[in-house]
Amino acid sequence: MIIEEVYRDKDRFVAVSKNSPFYPDGKGGQLGDRGKIGNRSVLRVFEKNGKIHHVLDGEINPGEYDFWIDERRRREIARQHTAQHILSAALIEVADIETVSFHMGEDFSTIDLNAAPVLKEVLEEAEKLSNEIVLDNRRVIEHVIDRSESEKFPLRKPVSDKVRGKVRIIEIENFDWSACGGFHVSMTGEIGLIKIIGYEKVKGSLTRVYFVAGMRAFKEFSKLVDLFKDLSKMLTTSSDEMRSRISNIIESSKENASKLDKLSEEYAKTISRDLLENAEECCKLRIVAFGGYEEVGKYLFKFIGDEEDVLIMIKVQGGYEIGSKKVDIGKLIKSLNSLIGSKGGGGKNRGRISTDKPMNLIVQKIKELLVEESGGSRL
Repeated sequence: MIIEEVYRDKDRFVAVSKNSPFYPDGKGGQLGDRGKIGNRSVLRVFEKNGKIHHVLDGEINPGEYDFWIDERRRREIARQHTAQHILSAALIEVADIETVSFHMGEDFSTIDLNAAPVLKEVLEEAEKLSNEIVLDNRRVIEHVIDRSESEKFPLRKPVSDKVRGKVRIIEIENFDWSACGGFHVSMTGEIGLIKIIGYEKVKGSLTRVYFVAGMRAFKEFSKLVDLFKDLSKMLTTSSDEMRSRISNIIESSKENASKLDKLSEEYAKTISRDLLENAEECCKLRIVAFGGYEEVGKYLFKFIGDEEDVLIMIKVQGGYEIGSKKVDIGKLIKSLNSLIGSKGGGGKNRGRISTDKPMNLIVQKIKELLVEESGGSRL
């Protein structure tokens, strides 16, 4: 192949060719080729201004080079792409739901459907039909025709008016006909398996479906088998009983969490009087600082927070929560941030800071700020 130009983009070199055998990333929604140009690896391929740009792992000079394309990757891309044609056609067959876009990633692919929500049962039926087409091992036929002949085919989507000259139609034998320039298998049996792994509502009125096929489906299945084996050992139960076992654990966990919450509230109520009696005083304020369990701390605000002459500070994950009826907490936190390099904010009566500074230091700095605010007296 002929490299016409090489330019640098940050820490990468990009080789430009007018006629490249490498398929660009993103074209038709699919992944691009990988391989080598000379002794340099191709990391990404994209099309720009009518030419193909190859992102390389090192520098080369313009000129003529031997190249190598990763055919194993190309075959796997073909499996994913043909799987998408089959799944999109199956969704029309099952529920007259159209695919509006397709994206192929390195680990899974997605299609966006022009309906939301889509019932789980509909997706299951479409998945089942898709795999029946795979198991039928139907031919995948390429038709290269003139644009004017495209009307003779029962296309899933009509060919765009912008297309001129020859058109490539991919036929899944007696099932689907679509204009497409991407990679495809020659027989549906090469796909192996099509598996939907998730779906969600996106952009208001669309449903995004996540799926895998080919070796990706094999890897996904192997990962799940290993996961179930590990869970079975951890839970000392069979895979058939696992759903019930996990359900029981979750229910028990909820009950324990509820009990812990009630105990935390009772404990906070019990210690609140001692905390008030032993609180440090500064500028006619009692400063209550609690560094114990956060579950207990959150209830101290309930029992102490309404005291007019109290400033309360509770240790929470990543920092501290501060509250007071008398002190402008938002203003106090802003001053603390400048003083100790913390981050955070709050309203008039309550706020939070993020810092790893020890509690005794925070209390000391709060005292200093209170004294400063009161004109220099701790009384």
